[in-house]
Amino acid sequence: MSSSRSNLFILALILWGCAPAYGQRTSDRIHELENYHGYYPCSDCHADQETNPRPRFLVDEHYEPIEWEDSTGATRIVEFGELVSFADLLGAERPADRRAEDLRRIGERLHVAQFMEDNGYAPEDSIWTMTHGGANLWCLDCHDGNDRDSLIKMNEEALGFNESQFLCGQCHGPELRDWEMSIHGRTDGFWDARLDLEQGSTRLLCVECHTAHAPRFRPMQPLAAPVARLDNLPASARPHEAHRGEYDELGPHLWMEPQAGVAGNEDHPEADHDHE
Repeated sequence: MSSSRSNLFILALILWGCAPAYGQRTSDRIHELENYHGYYPCSDCHADQETNPRPRFLVDEHYEPIEWEDSTGATRIVEFGELVSFADLLGAERPADRRAEDLRRIGERLHVAQFMEDNGYAPEDSIWTMTHGGANLWCLDCHDGNDRDSLIKMNEEALGFNESQFLCGQCHGPELRDWEMSIHGRTDGFWDARLDLEQGSTRLLCVECHTAHAPRFRPMQPLAAPVARLDNLPASARPHEAHRGEYDELGPHLWMEPQAGVAGNEDHPEADHDHE
């Protein structure tokens, strides 16, 4: 392949990779904060409040989840951190893993022992704590202390709440790059922007999938595997038909469950034997 053809091929690949991002717009985070969560603009509460830059436990505001009801009637929860036990924040001399070490460092930074003594907490008690970034981040590392309706980057550039992806991208550069290419995250709308010329597709912001103050996805209990739909098979093709039990039209199919004594039991009359 000649050099010019090679360059054209590379350019075509780049354009193909950028195609999903064409015509996209980011969602309106401020609309959600105002209408669903009810805590924007921040200046409603913080306009006359003196800024305290000292990292500390927040026991007066933003320390426990806020519940709200969406347009479908479902209850949503907005968390400002994680519920962490004081025992974990006190930590051990030799933390078991990275997570334990992060919690110990957070407790150390927030002077957890003194806080417990001043407020009468025991090690088995818990408190809502911002865990994002381990012990390296504090509220005013992201929120503008002088203008609470804005976010602020490390270079002191102000950002609106609809631009929070650029704040996240300061530390999570590869994820921001993938997000801009629609590889990471979620995009709603048409893949081909020509099919929706009025608005184009909508790309959700980082904080609409990740909790801003505790972005690590928590372990989830996996659901059971779906029930196989074999009702349309003829009776001769249904395994263990003789052991079929009562079930409703949606399952579970009791006849699919292993029958005690059948598999691997040579003495059972219906065990699988070689036929002559």
